[in-house]
Amino acid sequence: MNKRIAALVTSVALVWSAMMPTGQAAGQGTVHPYITDYKIGFTDGSSLVTKAVFDDAAKRGDYYVVTKGGKKGILDGRTGKEITPSVWDDADIPDGKNIAVVRKGGWFQYIDLPKRALSPSKFAGAHTYFLSRTYPTVIAMGGSTSMLLDPSGKVLLPPFQGKIEMVDVAVRGTDDEDESVRYLVATTAQKLTVYDPVTLKPLFSLPRASLVPNNGLKPAYIRIASGGKQGLVDLNGRYLLEPKYKALVPLENGFFRVEAEEGVGLWKDGMLAPPSFTDVGVLRDVPDAYYTVSGGGITYHSTAGGTSFALKQSEYLHGGYVLGQDPSTGLYGVKNVRGETVVPFVYPRVERVSGIRLLVRSDGKKGILRGEWGRPVQEPDAWFDAVTTIGDYNMVSVQDGTKVGLYSQKAGLLVPPAEHTLISYDSYAGTATVTGPDGKQRIYRSDGSSQDANEPTIYPLTDTLSASVNKEGDVVIIEKETRQPISKPYQSVYTDHELVVAVDGDAADLYTPDGNMLTTDVKIAARYKSIERPIMLIDIGEAIYTAGTKNGTGELALVKIANDSLQVESDFRYHSFTAWQVNERALFVFVQKDGRRDLWFAGGDGAARRLEGISGYRVDSNSGLVFVQGNGGWDVYAADGNRLTNGGYRSLEVIKTVGGQRFVAYQDQRTGLYGLLGTDLRVLTPPKYESVKPADKVFSQFGLSPDQAPPFVFTAGGHFGYLNSSGQEVFRTALFTKKPAVSYRPLTPQAFAAYRELLRNNPLELADFGKPYRWPEADNSERVFFANLALYFNLPVNSGKREVLQALIAKGIIKDDPRRAILSDDDFFALMYYVVNGKTSQSLTQQQLRDWAEKRGLVRERWIKGVEQSIDSCYTEYLQSFFQELLRTQAAAVKPKPLSFATLSEAQQQMLRSLIVVNGREYDQLPLPLPQAEVKRHLEQLVRQYNKQAPLLLKAAQAAR
Repeated sequence: MNKRIAALVTSVALVWSAMMPTGQAAGQGTVHPYITDYKIGFTDGSSLVTKAVFDDAAKRGDYYVVTKGGKKGILDGRTGKEITPSVWDDADIPDGKNIAVVRKGGWFQYIDLPKRALSPSKFAGAHTYFLSRTYPTVIAMGGSTSMLLDPSGKVLLPPFQGKIEMVDVAVRGTDDEDESVRYLVATTAQKLTVYDPVTLKPLFSLPRASLVPNNGLKPAYIRIASGGKQGLVDLNGRYLLEPKYKALVPLENGFFRVEAEEGVGLWKDGMLAPPSFTDVGVLRDVPDAYYTVSGGGITYHSTAGGTSFALKQSEYLHGGYVLGQDPSTGLYGVKNVRGETVVPFVYPRVERVSGIRLLVRSDGKKGILRGEWGRPVQEPDAWFDAVTTIGDYNMVSVQDGTKVGLYSQKAGLLVPPAEHTLISYDSYAGTATVTGPDGKQRIYRSDGSSQDANEPTIYPLTDTLSASVNKEGDVVIIEKETRQPISKPYQSVYTDHELVVAVDGDAADLYTPDGNMLTTDVKIAARYKSIERPIMLIDIGEAIYTAGTKNGTGELALVKIANDSLQVESDFRYHSFTAWQVNERALFVFVQKDGRRDLWFAGGDGAARRLEGISGYRVDSNSGLVFVQGNGGWDVYAADGNRLTNGGYRSLEVIKTVGGQRFVAYQDQRTGLYGLLGTDLRVLTPPKYESVKPADKVFSQFGLSPDQAPPFVFTAGGHFGYLNSSGQEVFRTALFTKKPAVSYRPLTPQAFAAYRELLRNNPLELADFGKPYRWPEADNSERVFFANLALYFNLPVNSGKREVLQALIAKGIIKDDPRRAILSDDDFFALMYYVVNGKTSQSLTQQQLRDWAEKRGLVRERWIKGVEQSIDSCYTEYLQSFFQELLRTQAAAVKPKPLSFATLSEAQQQMLRSLIVVNGREYDQLPLPLPQAEVKRHLEQLVRQYNKQAPLLLKAAQAAR
């Protein structure tokens, strides 16, 4: 079961009948669960060893923890016999071994399971801990009396008056990194004892002492309390600090803050600062440094150098550098922790601009204190009247009078201040463009590198080729040595599968690594798997497969690239495609303009194979099987195109056993009943079951192993049963002994969450917009999106992407862009602005349009985060937003779509099933479905109820938008 079973009905007498046909039940010497009336019982495979009275159960080693009426009990997993009845508020078996911890109210006890013995003592608490590799789990029973147990049943510490605790102590590891060891601590009124975590022998005891909890910290010593004061001991029990302080607080790098009545101090292998200061602290990135505070000043100390110095108004920077005032002069400068002056103390003031610190001279000039994390702090090397951020912490605009320049914290002064200088910042590229007095532009990066704005950006492609990008974004392929162009300008150029891919709108050229063009007559179609890498290439052996297109036609074909040449494998008859790789084969689904789809199997020694006119498809990547729906139903194909079944099934589903074997559950086309195909895809069982599921999925919380239960659970004719891996029935019992109590949730807007979700994800399932709009399947969202826009704008029949874009440009909705390959986010926002307002967004700036879209709820999370996404899912989201806006703007024209049981889609059925409550539980929480006839009866009734309420539901959903 994926969720817990919780039946809210009173159990009645069970018909104790079970049958065991030919074949052995799995799990000799164990019992496994069965379900009757949505309650759990247990069987040994030949008989029912318990009634089905449990609401839930979980496997723990050789035992089951069962729940009945909200109370826990324990059964022997080998015999099904009761070890303790279901009377406990909680029960657990740590590590699934021999000790169970049970709770009733606020009291805990333990049970020695092999002995069936309940502890006579009751405890106020029970916890499991990791102690050591020798004792990875220990059970601490605690309260006024405590004891420690191993899950095997061994008593590690017998009961005593006191408490058990754990303390983690840092030790130096083998790689000079600090590790920690956990120690066991037992405390009584007389003493505290620390035990070795491996041998459990006492290491030392301290009289009248108790442990100070570490609260997640792992210092190198143990803090103890005695007489209301705290002290510090090592692992030999020797006092390093006598217990006479208010508190000892572990800090980084082995320091302890010492708090006393007189003040605070610092200790590390000795008292470094007596507890008489206002405050103390450590420098996290300098292990041998600390500071003390008193009298309004801070003194910094270096234990390695034996030095100290005091500063006022100080600020620790990093790497041992401290910015502050000289106490005698009040002037600012910088020292390191060794006391060496890094920046002279001659500056009267410090200012800050964003995260940048400025030292101000007596004449008011400001210099940037350079000191990025990990770099030495340096005195300013240039002085200005003003410093202004431009959108990047690393680069700032500096001003000297009316002169403007550019400064980098990493590289210093990049552009000296000059008259009539303009600076703009590109947050996406992280660059600053400086326009000088002569009008020339240069692009700067924070590392100090720069280039003329008109100079192209060069990036490598292959050993002999590079790409050159001009300021307009055009990309040209050039020879690396001569820098001479060998191609026309493209939209983008990148490498994939040792080929150079040059994208230009909806198509691309391919070049070999040395620059030979492979796509002279036939171009590569842009599938736009992602925006950044839009061309889909599938590498199979020595060949690469993809989709090609003839120049200007838009028609697609399967093409193969091999031996530095391009070969056409099919006719140019297709409109769109999708593809994937399975078992060293390339699979392509090509869609014709009329919507018909062909499946192509490519790769291997032979020619590509075509399967015409498929209705649906699904690939199981684990098994490499291809499920194809044709006119006669579903069948299975190998990745090379060989047909493996001839059943014409209504549905097929790969089901995996707990042992890792993969079978196929099939649904008979005529009866709708299920059977099982073996791992060789031969029929194991006839279609006579209403459901067939893996046992470990039905009973997911049990953690069943292959030897604990047969691999499959079935339901049929009001029965529950098991099938073995040969498809034989090995157990059968009644699934119901009484009619289930079925009720419906109210069909109100507030209670019907599934309606709102389906209306958001696919509104065409529930609403009629007055035009024959369509919803995309897995491989055609772009085509369907533009077909729907064509309907919306009343364009001629068969208008596609090209015609729709031309219409949007003609109306002024989007700008003309010859290289537009996909509808960008900003294009879509402009389209939605027109749909909502009936006018173009030309009067808005780009940012104003984006702000409008965000307020309207059109900006999806992927746009905010900039996450790469497939174009199919992108256009699906566009469609969702488009129809949501139609629901708002055309509320009066949109009508509810009447439902009919005969034509219910799976999404509509799922929505209606969410209203069904069985024995007090939601339908999707049932471990097994109701009989098909029952489901049909309830869905028919719900369809009638829904159609009556649909206008109200739609109106309420529209009002909420």
